[in-house]
Amino acid sequence: MNIMLAIHGVGIIICFLMTFLVYLAKPSEQQKILFAGTLFTFMDVAGYFYELQSKSLEVTRLAVKLEYLGTTMGLLCFLYFACLYSNHRNDKWLKFIKYFYTIDHFFILLLIFTIDFNTLYYKSITYTEEDGFYIWVYEPGTFYYWWIVLTTVLGIIIALIMIQSVLEHKNEKRPELLLIFGASLVPIIFWIMRILGYLGHYDSYPISMLITESFLVFVMYRYRLFDTVKGAKDRVIDEIKEGILVTDGLDAVIYSNREADLIFPDMDWNDKDMVRKQIFDFMEAHKDGFMIEERFYEWQRSEIFDDNQRKAGILYRISDMTDNYLYTKQLIELKEDAERANEAKSSFLARMSHEIRTPINAVLGMNEMILRETEADNIREYAINIHNAGKTLLSIINDILDLSKIESSKMVITENDYMLGSMILDIENMIAMRAEEKNLTFRILADSKLPKNLHGDEMRVKQCIVNLLTNSVKYTNEGSVTLEIDCADIQGNIINLRITVSDTGIGIREEELHMLFDPFTRLDMMRNKSVEGTGLGLSITKRLVAMMQGNLTVESEYGNGSKFTFVIPQKIMGTELLGDYRKAADEVTEHSKSGAPGTFIAPRAKILAVDDNRVNITVVKGLLKRLKVQFDAALSGAECLDKIRQNHYDIIFLDHMMPEMDGVETLQSMCQIEEYAQNPSVVIALTANAIVGAKEEYLQAGFEDYLSKPIDSMQLEQLIRRYLSPELIEYTEM
Repeated sequence: MNIMLAIHGVGIIICFLMTFLVYLAKPSEQQKILFAGTLFTFMDVAGYFYELQSKSLEVTRLAVKLEYLGTTMGLLCFLYFACLYSNHRNDKWLKFIKYFYTIDHFFILLLIFTIDFNTLYYKSITYTEEDGFYIWVYEPGTFYYWWIVLTTVLGIIIALIMIQSVLEHKNEKRPELLLIFGASLVPIIFWIMRILGYLGHYDSYPISMLITESFLVFVMYRYRLFDTVKGAKDRVIDEIKEGILVTDGLDAVIYSNREADLIFPDMDWNDKDMVRKQIFDFMEAHKDGFMIEERFYEWQRSEIFDDNQRKAGILYRISDMTDNYLYTKQLIELKEDAERANEAKSSFLARMSHEIRTPINAVLGMNEMILRETEADNIREYAINIHNAGKTLLSIINDILDLSKIESSKMVITENDYMLGSMILDIENMIAMRAEEKNLTFRILADSKLPKNLHGDEMRVKQCIVNLLTNSVKYTNEGSVTLEIDCADIQGNIINLRITVSDTGIGIREEELHMLFDPFTRLDMMRNKSVEGTGLGLSITKRLVAMMQGNLTVESEYGNGSKFTFVIPQKIMGTELLGDYRKAADEVTEHSKSGAPGTFIAPRAKILAVDDNRVNITVVKGLLKRLKVQFDAALSGAECLDKIRQNHYDIIFLDHMMPEMDGVETLQSMCQIEEYAQNPSVVIALTANAIVGAKEEYLQAGFEDYLSKPIDSMQLEQLIRRYLSPELIEYTEM
């Protein structure tokens, strides 16, 4: 008995010192749980110490209460401590175990603290003599056996939790886990010894918990588990979704985390040759990444240096980049699909443009012949209607092609010098007739102080203005449409040209303004169902203005008209002012002698038209009739080659899409003919292909110029006047 007292007396001192040491450690989750465990172990040992000395039933019962407070709470602390190191600490089954034993131990404490009034835990407590010593003997009650069984199961659970942690970290060189596992076995061993009767009436639990807590405190200090930063680092490395390998100076793997084990599940890290061949040599051969079981990995290698900057080892990081790899692969495939689709769309549009424009060329060309030659008013009226319908259809096709150019980023802003007055007069001629047909007043207000000559893309500026004016005329049934051109501001030699188109039309609802510039969108369809159009004009205009570094805005009141304004920068050329734009345009007309079609003839000029379509040949011949040129035709590339061997032509209009030998191949063959090479002709591409970049492709192929079908008679005659020698042109009066 004296030996037991001495042992427990020393145990009290040890428990006190451990509690004090743990209290002084760095605050962390481990420190808090271990501090509570050592404190409750101190109560357990102290309670049993007083029980061994007690001669009074009242003191014994008090000692038992103190002892069981330490026992129940100490076991709970050990359970929570073990769960802290489990990889399954958040699993439902582990949480259930913690909750169950917490409730159970508080229930046992309730029974213990009321042993004065119940016999559920102990039926009796007696003081008796045994082997010459007086000891307290406890007669077990029903819940005593409940406590013994559940406590034994708890010890086994704690041991299993720790062995699971040891097994899952088998390659991480963590002896602290083995020591904690060993500590978990101590209470089980003592319990078994007591159940088998080796310890008699002696309660081994306090001393077993003392030994266990001593193990834990040793492990915590030996392996710096109180260090929250180290613990955090270990947990991060352990749980990070990246394989980590560390080699020493001899290239032996001294550390691998769990993710590395999952990537290479059959690898024996102690087999240096196997690791070198199957891991390091393999990775060096796949520097850009490698596939394993349909997962894609990338890796990095970095050297590790000690405090003296000597190489201590190598760190390998292996990252699972499957999602990024698949996403990048998908993007590449989508990009390729989009490029193929865009090429297919461009090819389709080119083909459809050619197929649609060819018959339109015949319709409008023949109709032009009717307008020129008929004298019957009713027939002229029919022809005018055909002309207007054809132009509308052509406008729709052009809008679709323009949108295709913009969306494929192939629309090019081509800047040249131009005369503002001529552009305004062209716009007036294009819009005035449409406004007159609807009995609308059409006004143009151009600031006379604007520069006379500008530098920019005249065609696109004109297209934007015409689109806005056409839109206003469409949606205005009475009143007026007004075009205002003035200066927003001037910065050096750059003028911010402001164009405003206003009307007294139907206006736009405020809630629909945000859809105004969407492609293929028509607003207020019930009210505007009779208005023709694709809904592309405004969308194209907004995008063209943006491409010219400008901005388009709209103000509208439903029922009271709309006002569109855009401002674009244009370079000022010279110091002359616009003045009256009509006079400025007339001066240009007089100077260039361009005038209207039919103001010149070229009877000595020889012109050849090459086209596999006889109707197209007839159209070109008819449009050139009043120029009195010497016209010739060929229906194929081969026939064209035969004709140029026999004759010299001043201008050749050459179609592109012809069977057997197309226009480009024909041009290349022409250049190989010696007679032609010595005295070449001006070759102009005359084609229905008006798709993105067509003109540039033809110029690059060697054509002098490009004219699209349907043929505009004005453009046709301008090209002839431009490329014929001046001595072949004879100007006439109207």
